[in-house]
Amino acid sequence: MGSYQKYMYAIPILYIVGVSIYMLWHRAWFAPDQFFAFAIIGTLLIGRTKQFLQDWMPVLLLLFGYEYLRGLVPHLTKSVNIFQMIQADQLMFGFLPTITLQQSLFDGITLHWYDYVSVVLYISHFIIPMVFAFTFWIYDRKLFKDYTTGFLILSYMAFVTYIIFPAMPPWMASNQGYIPPLAKIMDKVMGSFAHPISVPSIYKFFGANLVAAVPSLHAAYPWLIFLFLTRKLKRWSLLALPYVYGVWFAIIYLGEHYVIDGIIGIIYASAAYKIVEYIRKKQVSYQVAQGK
Repeated sequence: MGSYQKYMYAIPILYIVGVSIYMLWHRAWFAPDQFFAFAIIGTLLIGRTKQFLQDWMPVLLLLFGYEYLRGLVPHLTKSVNIFQMIQADQLMFGFLPTITLQQSLFDGITLHWYDYVSVVLYISHFIIPMVFAFTFWIYDRKLFKDYTTGFLILSYMAFVTYIIFPAMPPWMASNQGYIPPLAKIMDKVMGSFAHPISVPSIYKFFGANLVAAVPSLHAAYPWLIFLFLTRKLKRWSLLALPYVYGVWFAIIYLGEHYVIDGIIGIIYASAAYKIVEYIRKKQVSYQVAQGK
């Protein structure tokens, strides 16, 4: 790939990043179908729309399936686990980090820079992994296929766990009096964003699962990105670490997850990565055996 082509390929990536920032600023969660629609426009700029549809359509359909099934979990089980995560964090630290962080850093009056950064990192939960997927697709389709395979394996592993082990997040436990009060930092910060916009999405018809805290996909997705970056772009993987650590801090500080949720999410992401590595090695061995 020549230098000119590399620069040309950067244009749709910058376009997607710009659209993502605009939507987040206007409080619009970037759903897969919305991302897909905007990304198609970006591929027109480099003449790879047909290839994009071929490579991304299976990913999009499987993501639809995951999101739809995830919304069914509350109808499949009525029980919820509350105390196991609380006890795990207290066993590890002697206190609840989500409570201690808020007591130490949030004064309830003034919003600080880390409040804004934490919220932005949290609400970018889906779009940043998709931006990386788009970037991988543009520059290295093999890496894209492995990454999206790992992403989907991780997501469906989490879905199965949500059925088996519905877990209450800290903010809900706080609302119901199981742990000390937590501030709704997310609401305070979002109130300072621009007026919300409405972008059509079929995801508005999907149900939400509020007791899907274990594993934390907010912790898992950034770690999965880091692992795939280390495969071919080790320098970039080091630059991604502040993002990874920032998300891990944000989910605890905002009261969205316990530390144990994040640890389990990291384990799940590592397992998904290893599964993809195993599949890739088996494919290479088969191709060698076939003389390809």
